[in-house]
Amino acid sequence: MENRAPYRPSAQRFHSSPSLGHDDIYNMNARTPTLLLLAAFVGCSHDGGSQDASAAFAAFQTALQQKDREACRKLLTVESQPALDGMPWDAVAKKKPLNVLGAARQNRYSQIYRVEVEDPNNGDARGQFIVVREYGQLVVDLVASAGLTAKIVEASGSKEQFEPVPLSPKDHERIREYELSQPPR
Repeated sequence: MENRAPYRPSAQRFHSSPSLGHDDIYNMNARTPTLLLLAAFVGCSHDGGSQDASAAFAAFQTALQQKDREACRKLLTVESQPALDGMPWDAVAKKKPLNVLGAARQNRYSQIYRVEVEDPNNGDARGQFIVVREYGQLVVDLVASAGLTAKIVEASGSKEQFEPVPLSPKDHERIREYELSQPPR
């Protein structure tokens, strides 16, 4: 009689590759929804983005008060940076800083925050600034912030007016091509 190892079912499931067996996949599928649900609860438990947005705006405001152009540039979106060229630095430095009341996401899945502020220089008037995530960093978007309060104003005497312009040779060529493309009548 030969010496053999006792029969074990696990010994019979030998595979030449290190892939998962049927039982392994079944157990993994049972655990996956639980792990995903746990990860969702942990991820949604605290939104530090609102506090970070308030801190980013406060840092921008501090840089403005200190007339630090380079720090201001780093705390603004790319589209907002040209506004620094026309900034009245002395007038801004003399004013009291805005009071940051808080920040909130524009919507649940967005990286756009509305920072609520109060202006002590203007009778505690309230306003909002937009803070967005750009290149992984929260920065102030002055263009979008200005868009929150922008109003379209038309001059009282303005009217639409068409002025005749002579046709160019290219215009004549396009007209001729269009005429030739039409079926004969």
